[in-house]
Amino acid sequence: MQRVLLQHYFFPSVALLVLIFLSGCKKSDNNCISYSNAEVTKVEGEKIATVNQEIDLTISYYLYNGCGKFENLETTSSGNTTIINLKSKYNGCICTQELINGQTHYTFKAGQAGVYFLKFIQPEKTYLIDTIRVN
Repeated sequence: MQRVLLQHYFFPSVALLVLIFLSGCKKSDNNCISYSNAEVTKVEGEKIATVNQEIDLTISYYLYNGCGKFENLETTSSGNTTIINLKSKYNGCICTQELINGQTHYTFKAGQAGVYFLKFIQPEKTYLIDTIRVN
């Protein structure tokens, strides 16, 4: 009789606990996605150009963990200054803790002579500034 009572209460209780545990671990897809600015470490390419000449710049950056991927470049220009934001996407709840190095390209072209400033937004809302002289 004791064994029947134990089975009667024990197994449904264990099943309920397992069900609660598994449903508590289920994450919505949006809970583990975030966006950030990638950390720009270096900009390589020509620093002197002629009017209407395209310059291909190689931008080196790193991401903060193994869930990070380069998403896109966003640019805003005003006068001779272009603000460039390297957006990164972090997708995952459990990520390896490592810095991920990467590179992307940006094409610069100016229609007038002058000194141009490329300001790459950093995660701390500071800038890495690159200067290009156009003759």
